[in-house]
Amino acid sequence: MKLISWNIRGLNSPGKGQLMNNMLQQEKPQILILEETKCNSTTLDQILAKAWPGSKEVVVEAMGASGGLAIVWDDRDITLTNIHASKNFIQAKFHLTRTNVDGHLTNVYFPQEVTKKVDTLNTLTHINSERSHALWITGGDFNMITRLEEKRGGRIKLDCESMHFKNYIHNNGLIDIEFNNGVYTWNNKHASVRQIPDL
Repeated sequence: MKLISWNIRGLNSPGKGQLMNNMLQQEKPQILILEETKCNSTTLDQILAKAWPGSKEVVVEAMGASGGLAIVWDDRDITLTNIHASKNFIQAKFHLTRTNVDGHLTNVYFPQEVTKKVDTLNTLTHINSERSHALWITGGDFNMITRLEEKRGGRIKLDCESMHFKNYIHNNGLIDIEFNNGVYTWNNKHASVRQIPDL
């Protein structure tokens, strides 16, 4: 399975639509999870109809000009069920067609306030505390880091939110996948793509 997580920082301009179209043609993922779409479901439907014909999607609309989440997938390869959504995450079960692989998928876009970040971590932990499948893929924009190497400039030591994030990863049996190049990394307030390795 090939999954791409992308904080696209707005999908309303023609340039962004073309950028996504080019990425989809080049990478050909089975699942695309988007953060900060900054658009409503009608606009996203129109963009995807051109960029990824026949794809399925579940959308959390932006609030004004901020936020917005989506999970987009090819239903020939993947089935999504039990979908739950809020302004900070979309959660679903998935099944890989023609295999016995089942799991849970979460797309997140965390708030800036530390207390709200911790609340969202706790909510996700609660939702998945009795998950029916061991496999859980969670991606998106947590607005938190576990290592200083994940950022440039700014603070020179980890703070309390980083410890909460580390505990969340440990307590939920997750693995923090490190990037290995700069092509698929959000950097210096520029939108890019982060690709999760094939399963």
